[in-house]
Amino acid sequence: MRSSELLKRYAEGERNFEKVSLWGVNLTRANLKGINLRWADLRGANLRGVNLHAAKLEGAHLAEADLTEGNLSGANLRRANLEGANLTEAQLTGANLQGAMLSQAILNKANLSNTLLDEADLNSAHLWGANLCGSKLIATSLKAANLRGAYLCQAVLNGDLSEANLSGANLSWTVLIGATLCDAILSEAELNSADLTRANLSGAKLRGADLRGADLSSANLSRVNLSEANLSMTKLVGTILNGAIFSGTDLRGTNLTETDLTKVNLHGANLRGVILPDNMASS
Repeated sequence: MRSSELLKRYAEGERNFEKVSLWGVNLTRANLKGINLRWADLRGANLRGVNLHAAKLEGAHLAEADLTEGNLSGANLRRANLEGANLTEAQLTGANLQGAMLSQAILNKANLSNTLLDEADLNSAHLWGANLCGSKLIATSLKAANLRGAYLCQAVLNGDLSEANLSGANLSWTVLIGATLCDAILSEAELNSADLTRANLSGAKLRGADLRGADLSSANLSRVNLSEANLSMTKLVGTILNGAIFSGTDLRGTNLTETDLTKVNLHGANLRGVILPDNMASS
């Protein structure tokens, strides 16, 4: 179907275009609010600035489509294919992207606040400066994704973030229980009051990160670089710290009971008011 025919029929009040083929069409700045494009073929389509607010796009094929500055707020994109799509500065507030394929998609500065992204594939996706505050990312894969400077405050995220770049990201009050963050880059990231219980951060880089009041109980911090990080009032009960580096780290008031501090570099760390393990406190 040509874009002109679609726009004509939409203007006449038609909304159901399920399974229609719109491969490569140009619908720049078109108003398609509330349209039904379930399972439609929109591969490589030019949808820059398009209004797809509350649209039905479940299972739609949008690989390599250009949705720059598009409005997809409240849209249903469950199981949609958006691999390699350009969603730079797109509005996706409150959208449903559960199970969507977004590997290598470009979502820089996109607004994904309060979005459902459970079980979505965001491997190697570009999310620089994206807003994901309050979003649900349960069992979501973000392996090697670029989340530099992204906003994830109060999000729920327990999937695979191994090798992801989260430098300078805001993860304050974020729930990361059991998340995989192996070899992730979290330098200068804000993780104050985050829940990282049982998270695997082995090999992660947290230099200069803010972890004040965070819960790292039973987390794996093997080989983690926490130099110059702020961990004051942080819970480290039962945390694995084998080979961790705390050089110049602020650990004031931190609870280190049931924590093995052998093979841990604490050179220059601030240990004022720290609750030490029994075997160290009595020595």
